[in-house]
Amino acid sequence: MIESIYLPKLNNLTPTLDSTLLKIMEEAGELARAVLHFLPYENMLSAKENIPKIAEELLEEVATELLDVAQTCVTMLFVMEESYGIEVDALIDEHIGKLTRKGYLFDHTLLYSITTVGAFKYLNLPRLILDDVTLLTTVCKIQEEIGEFTQFLGKRSGASGEKPELEMQAALLGCAYELLDVAQCCFTMMYILAKKYQVNMEELLAGHIAKLRRKGYCI
Repeated sequence: MIESIYLPKLNNLTPTLDSTLLKIMEEAGELARAVLHFLPYENMLSAKENIPKIAEELLEEVATELLDVAQTCVTMLFVMEESYGIEVDALIDEHIGKLTRKGYLFDHTLLYSITTVGAFKYLNLPRLILDDVTLLTTVCKIQEEIGEFTQFLGKRSGASGEKPELEMQAALLGCAYELLDVAQCCFTMMYILAKKYQVNMEELLAGHIAKLRRKGYCI
């Protein structure tokens, strides 16, 4: 089982908040479709008997889409750190504090932050120990968080011409928090898939990063 999932900074991409909203909606839709295709086979994998190959392939597709949703969020968080003055490490510290206050169980001995390895930056988030999380609840939770991200991006910043409810920096911070929450949903489910169904997340993550490099998004 994979120890930690790290997602990289995409050095050659500079998305905006608006383009991130469009991209995250696209990726979340593809995730929902992948989950719907997999669900008829879920009980077969749980029983671990007579598992058709297509079930394993469909589950890998779900994990791949989770990586794409999380990567969209992480990429914009790195951009917000550089271009909007958002301190992502401080944001992660507050995020960890919130998880602790809510009583979520995870390994407090690990460092959750932006990690720099040579010329590369990576971000990792906790492996939450949750028994009642399913693929369907994860898809629903991601949609909820995307809705809240949209509120900060639009209504709360006065994007439609109404009086802004928040100062711009507060709205930006709210956007960053919601992106972090979406990423956490994805990380949590990826760890669950690795443990419950023995999905090889290390292999999928290596393929994910190789794909990003082929597309020229990172070196």
